[in-house]
Amino acid sequence: MMDAKDPVIRVLTAADLDAAMGLSAAAGWNQRIADWRMLLQLAPAGAFAAVAGGTIVGTAIGIDYGRFGWIAMMLVDPAWRGRGIGARLLRAAMAAVPPDVPIRLDATPLGRPLYRRHGFEDESRLTRHVADASRPAADPPSHGAAHQVRRLGPADLTAVFAQDQRVFGATRRPLLEWLLDGAPHYAHAIDTTAGAHYCFGRTGRLFDQIGPVVGDDASARALVSASLAAAHGRGVVVDAFDRHAGFAAWLRSRGFDGARPLFRMCRAGTRGAWTGHDEQEHAILGPEFG
Repeated sequence: MMDAKDPVIRVLTAADLDAAMGLSAAAGWNQRIADWRMLLQLAPAGAFAAVAGGTIVGTAIGIDYGRFGWIAMMLVDPAWRGRGIGARLLRAAMAAVPPDVPIRLDATPLGRPLYRRHGFEDESRLTRHVADASRPAADPPSHGAAHQVRRLGPADLTAVFAQDQRVFGATRRPLLEWLLDGAPHYAHAIDTTAGAHYCFGRTGRLFDQIGPVVGDDASARALVSASLAAAHGRGVVVDAFDRHAGFAAWLRSRGFDGARPLFRMCRAGTRGAWTGHDEQEHAILGPEFG
């Protein structure tokens, strides 16, 4: 029987991660325990749990990226929804971010009304593209920009960090290092006169994710094609911005289906709204990380 008492909102700790992982897995989400550990590393004081009767029934994480905050892992056990727990968790995560900076997130259609009630407005739209292991083979190396693709290694990271700070709008060096260490087979680069175009990827509980993908349209296709060739029969997801219609059409030609929309949203800080934007970002790291 569900405890009638309202859950307590408290800081999420390393000791809670197995329970948090169980909650996200029960919801059908893709995170591994390694993802939860990285999120806690990014926001040790911004991760929160709703706890009822000793059981975690909800989570939310507020990450401070410096120029903006990010809301991640907003999750409430279905049996506890409709009691304002999501709003309490969201407010706790928002309060962990400095009030002068904008706060951003990627919302599902289910969560979007809650964020709107808390002052978030749409910034752009994405689609989650999913391909199972039966997708067509990757493009051959001689196709388009693909012949320029090379593996990305540790020696490339300094240049990639500088480029990524311009694209992402903040520093996420620990994340990119984590991606390269955990899934080096998905990290690729194309050298250009304007700097590196690049992509990373990561393994997941249900499927692998390719992203971020940064470059022009031809580079984005070549980078993702190289990553697909390295997927070794795994299902793959790409969360891509809808503004790149040609890239989305190419994903469909490679066996991807549009699974669901995501809404990039932003809440202004006391210094104003988010003003950064870079057309070169074709796909994101994932709603957990931005």
